[in-house]
Amino acid sequence: MAETVAVADDASSMPSESSRLLRIKKRSSAKRFFGVSAIIVILLLAGWFTTKLALSGWNVSGDSIWKNLFSLTGTQLVGEESGRVNVLLLGIPGSGPGVEGPDLTDTVMVASLSTSNQTGFLFSLPRDLYVKIPGYGNSKLNAVYEIGNSQDTTPGTTVQEVVGEVLGLDIPYYVRVDFSGFAKLVDDLGGVTVEVAKDLYDDQYPTADKGYEIVDIKAGTYTMDGEMALKYARSRHSTSDFDRAKRQQDLILAIRSKAMELDLLTQSTKVLAMVDTLQDSFETNMNLGEIKRALELVKGFDSAQLTTKVFDDSATGLLYGTRVDEVYVLRPVGDDFKTVSDYVAQVVSGSATVEELEGEVATEPLKVEVLNGTNTTGLAGKIAGELKTSGYDVVQVGNNTTKGFVKTIVYDLTGGERIWEVRRLASTLQAEIGEDEITTTSGAQARVVLGSDSAS
Repeated sequence: MAETVAVADDASSMPSESSRLLRIKKRSSAKRFFGVSAIIVILLLAGWFTTKLALSGWNVSGDSIWKNLFSLTGTQLVGEESGRVNVLLLGIPGSGPGVEGPDLTDTVMVASLSTSNQTGFLFSLPRDLYVKIPGYGNSKLNAVYEIGNSQDTTPGTTVQEVVGEVLGLDIPYYVRVDFSGFAKLVDDLGGVTVEVAKDLYDDQYPTADKGYEIVDIKAGTYTMDGEMALKYARSRHSTSDFDRAKRQQDLILAIRSKAMELDLLTQSTKVLAMVDTLQDSFETNMNLGEIKRALELVKGFDSAQLTTKVFDDSATGLLYGTRVDEVYVLRPVGDDFKTVSDYVAQVVSGSATVEELEGEVATEPLKVEVLNGTNTTGLAGKIAGELKTSGYDVVQVGNNTTKGFVKTIVYDLTGGERIWEVRRLASTLQAEIGEDEITTTSGAQARVVLGSDSAS
């Protein structure tokens, strides 16, 4: 049923705004911006400030945690012998006046480090990712930590299991960071210097009395105190979650730079004061020996050998936006996380690079032709209009010579060169990928043959 003849269709019925397709945003999905130093900061802070390590048998009162951490012998990490160590990094708002959803996870990353060639990856997953939670059902990723807490399980390990399933990785460790802890840390450091790349304006930043205030930070260089740094990290209403994640990363790097500037490793009095202030802001399932070994491991990494992959709704992000019960969520291309886990398996094994898998991110929108495979008048024009609004370049609208299609089918006409975008298009339309080889004279890079499912 692949043969088609494109003829004039009811293109005039194209709507000016999309009713169900989401706007495409082009982002670079693989950037080397976070750096190994950020991992060092998080692990080091966990070693300094996590009083929960008393469960490991160590006395963490007074200055003993400091003495223990730097006098003991590092313990071999799970995965180190086989050549790869994976650590889940979580950021939550934490409790406090005016904080709603203190256990909703704002930041979810996995550091995957090779112990054989000192290379690594940081895989970032969005808070809106729709995932399956053991013993619960489906929900957004940002709710997993909170749900794990409500089920009387260790919430960090619940997120480990879910994220491990998504990425296809065994993740034995987690580090949870309370964002308010970073604010306290910034004040203890005497403020940090941050380069603000673009204006940030948010007139809906929540206050302690459950009201709102305006956050207005112009582009420029600032020495931020804890309050300003927290607002910079958490503001979300005027920018995307991906922008916010980048600001959080910038703040981590600024904290790291100030800590290095002050040479904190030689100032035990200052560090112990921070321990007392921040002891409730960090949590990890690593014991002291494992933290010591993790620090030794990551110090040998070169930032240039660390690649960050952001899974998002961009052309090569492997996710697409949709709605479940009228709630916006992100799902994997093909509605199967095997697409994501296969990608991860290839890059961590070295069988393919990010560049080889994704190629150059296209600067031009995907060219699409839309053909009506049903007897519903105006369907092709309607869907073509939605695709245009979503950023696709619709080069032709027509009727398929064969009717009676029930399921919408998308054909790749690029020979695989832009397969990620074609798959994303198919997932957005909840369509199947066609296997037949077809040709076209329209210059399209993908052909959409609409089935009756697209009319519902």
